[in-house]
Amino acid sequence: MPAWSTHLSSNYFPQFAIALVKSNLWPGAYTVATGRKFENIYYGFGHKYSPENYSPPAAAALQGEYAADAEIAEVDDPTVEEELALKAAQQEAEEHAEEEEAEEEDEGEEGED
Repeated sequence: MPAWSTHLSSNYFPQFAIALVKSNLWPGAYTVATGRKFENIYYGFGHKYSPENYSPPAAAALQGEYAADAEIAEVDDPTVEEELALKAAQQEAEEHAEEEEAEEEDEGEEGED
């Protein structure tokens, strides 16, 4: 098979006919010409011609779902009241730790005197 096929748009009026050149190697590649003017266009899928039909490879088998355990289980978002209670508890624990730290420093200073 030749790489290119040629056609005329009209045999009745050759002086007004447009020449069409079609690629047999790359389906979708065309050139049209009239006089000294021409235009190229490609309207294809980017696959070279093959006498056998193209069949894409089969997709890989689907993987099973990840086994869920307690570490990745979804939990409900806390309510505003729960968040405020948590912040209050954290602040209270922080103040208590600072008081204990201050008491330990006071005891250490009294022992040095």
